[in-house]
Parts: sequence; C-alpha cells; structure tokens
Amino acid sequence: MKITIVGCGNSGLIHAAKIYEKGGHEVCLLKTSDTRSDFYDKIVSEKGFRVKDLTNKAHDFFVLPSLITRDTARAITGADIIMVMTTTLQHEKIARLIAPYVTDGQIITLCPGYMGSLIFKKYIKADVIYTEWETTAYNGRVTDQGYVKITFYNPRNAISVLPNNKSNEVLEIFSSLFDNTRYLRKNILESALHNPNMIVHTIGMLFSASRIEYSNGEFWMYREAFTDSVVNVINQFDKQKNQVLQAFGCSPLDYFEAAKWRNEEDLSIDAMTSFKSFADSSNKGPGMLRHRYFLEDVPMGLGLFVSLGKVAGVDVSVAQSIMTLASSLLGENLALESRTIEYLLDKEKVTLEDVMKAIS
Repeated sequence: MKITIVGCGNSGLIHAAKIYEKGGHEVCLLKTSDTRSDFYDKIVSEKGFRVKDLTNKAHDFFVLPSLITRDTARAITGADIIMVMTTTLQHEKIARLIAPYVTDGQIITLCPGYMGSLIFKKYIKADVIYTEWETTAYNGRVTDQGYVKITFYNPRNAISVLPNNKSNEVLEIFSSLFDNTRYLRKNILESALHNPNMIVHTIGMLFSASRIEYSNGEFWMYREAFTDSVVNVINQFDKQKNQVLQAFGCSPLDYFEAAKWRNEEDLSIDAMTSFKSFADSSNKGPGMLRHRYFLEDVPMGLGLFVSLGKVAGVDVSVAQSIMTLASSLLGENLALESRTIEYLLDKEKVTLEDVMKAIS
C-alpha cells in the first residue's frame, strides 16, 4: 500500500517509522505547516531519519520514505491510506488542503480524532472511509541529537470506523500495520470521549497552573499533579463522561481502567498502580500555560463533550467549569473556538437522533 503520513511532528514520524519497519509498503511524508523545522530540513537532505526504538527489544534503524514533500497533490494522489497525525486544531486546514486530491476508496485516519471525521466530510465529497484513534499507538519524540526516539507503546490500541459497516475490514488493515491495533470502539463518539487527554491534560494543567508558571520549566505533570484530591476531580468528571456515553448507547468505562487497558500487558495490575507507573516514566512538562494541553484539549475535547452532554440532557458541569477556569487563566474565551456537535453537523439545534445517524 501507499501510506501517506500528514504531519512531520513526533507522532507522524514515529508511526511512519513503524510502518516502514514492517516492510512492503510505500511510506510518504507530507509536511503541511509553514513553520521552519530544522529536523524536517535534515530529513530532506538525508532522504530519511534515524530511529531509536526503546520498546520491546531496543534497536536502531533508518527510515527511507518513498516521498518527503510539501506537495499535497503528490502525497495524496494514489494513497491507499492517509494518516492525519497533526493536532486536531489543524483538521479544518488539512481537510481543505487535501480535499481536491482525495478519491473514492481511500482511508483517512485521524489521530487523535475528536469526531474530526465530520469536519473532513464537509470538504471531501469522495466515497472514503474514516477511522479515528483516541490516542497514538506509539509515543516518543524527536531528540536534540537529531533522531526520533520511540519510548512507549500501548499494548492495546482501539480505533473506530465511519461508516460502521466497514469496521472489520479497516481493523484488519491496521492490525497488519501495527501489532497492537486489534480493537474496535463502537463509533467515533466513543473514541472521542475515551481520549485520555480530554481529562488528564486539562485537569492536570488547571490544578498546576501556579506551579507551571513558578517552576521555570521544571514541572513534571504526571508525577506532580495527580494527588488524591485531583484524582477526585477526575473521578467526578468520569462519572459525567460515562453518563454521556450511555446516553448515546456506548458502554461506560472508568478512566483509570481504560488507561490500564491501553498501557498494561497484565490486566491484573491495579489501575492506580498502573497510572503511577506511567507517571514515573513520563516526560517533563508542560512549561507554560499556553500549551496544547489547554489550547487543543479544552476547545476540541471539552467543548465537544459539553455540547454532546447538552444534547443528551446530561450534567456536564465539571467539564464546563474546567473550560471556564482555563479560559480565565489564559485571559481568553476558549469556548469561542470550541468544536461543538452543532458545528460538526451544521445545525443550530441538534437532537440525539441526529448524532446517532451521523456517527453510524
């Protein structure tokens, strides 16, 4: 297959590397941002990039993509799979950018999704299949030493598919690319609400705001932020999240149990023990409040969640409070940029039935 990765940041390069390592596929990289990137320039000059994979048996390898380009037409035309690995803030821009070149039969992946498929459907008229991920299959980052380091993978990675009747077909394809991607969520709404960032990024940032500003870059959110009282807030948020899920016919799932399911090979481990173990191995940061943990996950995640809760008639006051306080911290109204279900469906008044039809 020809697989085009849209986005040359950490996630894009890591997943391109894992597909390349599998062998037998044509991997293409499409850079869509206008910002200057020394590492992208390095990739172009060297026609690839070095990878240090620390997951499972640690090993190094070099990735030689078939195409590294800013030319959207070359990257999208003829691709079997288009994996959009940018932030969800870029979905509208990417949808407009690739729409002229998308053709029937292609698969478009959004990682993460936050129901962004419904944005792409506004611009893309071709008969395509969408798949949304709640989180990445692998984690890591580009290092100062000039290589991509893969530090963590999820033993279980769940995806959703739109339309639903293509789910098994699409899962078979992605399970052949990523060994851990063998699980389905019911629909793109379920994937969106199981995105862990919507909860831990926003709550961790909110209750650590003064620490982030005072620490001058020496803040470790997963190690420091989630004390017992902050975990209480997560649990209260989680109760409301599960009520929204049930209103739309999805199964409830505890946040910490979901994190364990993704992160642990051994599911007999206590969920909080698993979370603390993940925290101990996490990276430093964030170093400022104007960070994607607020700028993306509040309007794209919480904004969507709050709008779905209102459609379902469910109390979403915890998420609404976080949105309000995060906006106050930044001195701007993040709700104005929210990805609401009304916006996604282009309707002023959305019913539960409207949502169920759109996600099936």
